[in-house]
Amino acid sequence: MTIRLIVSDLDGTLLSPEHQLTQPVKEAVAAFTKRGGLFTFATGRPLLTAASFERELTLGMPYILCNGSVIAQKGEVMESASFLAGDVNALLADASQADLDAFLFREDGVFVFRPSEAVHRYEEKERVRCIQLDEGDNEWKEAYVQKVILIGDMSVIRQVWALHEPVHARFAAFQSEADYWEIMSSGQSKGTALRKIAERLNIKREEIMALGNQLNDLDMLQYAGIGVAVANAHEELKAEADYVCKQSYGEGVLEAMAKFCL
Repeated sequence: MTIRLIVSDLDGTLLSPEHQLTQPVKEAVAAFTKRGGLFTFATGRPLLTAASFERELTLGMPYILCNGSVIAQKGEVMESASFLAGDVNALLADASQADLDAFLFREDGVFVFRPSEAVHRYEEKERVRCIQLDEGDNEWKEAYVQKVILIGDMSVIRQVWALHEPVHARFAAFQSEADYWEIMSSGQSKGTALRKIAERLNIKREEIMALGNQLNDLDMLQYAGIGVAVANAHEELKAEADYVCKQSYGEGVLEAMAKFCL
């Protein structure tokens, strides 16, 4: 079956270790789309920090943000599964007590409650300035967020999450990096968003290749006809992939494109 659509994770997959698009990657994407193929990405990033990659790749088609809770196109949010920040207020309070950093993602920015080394690293990586909230102020609780990330020791994060079982049915939560725990509205994921896009474009699952490196990419790889893990991927993702690249990051994407899309 011919691959008509390629969807790739960004950080740790399509991007270099420096979180950049390399020239060979941009050229390969351009060549694939020139032949009539479709290319898009699925990332945990919000529109604020992902829009530049859309422009560099000149996508012209929907792409997946916030790990599936947002679908955007041409710099505009088309669909968003948001929730009130106050709905996880108790969880965030316990996270703060446990010395974890919380990041609230809204359409107008990324918000935190305090400066920290984790916040600095995030700002450096994403090239964005986080906006500080007053934890004691109730106004932020009335705002809708697209997702929340807790950053810190994963064993501590899991303990805090386990304390709030009543919210588990309402939210999807998963590990996306070694120290990232992402919380979104229930039923949202990269795989779910990919299915929506494929149905809109009338593309069969067998005509899709999906690539990733972390466990938040798993259901996207499972939905696609060919699920690819780059060499630097999480071992559990590699175990579920149809193909594991010998190369890492963007070089792995080029390897898979050469193998399955020429």
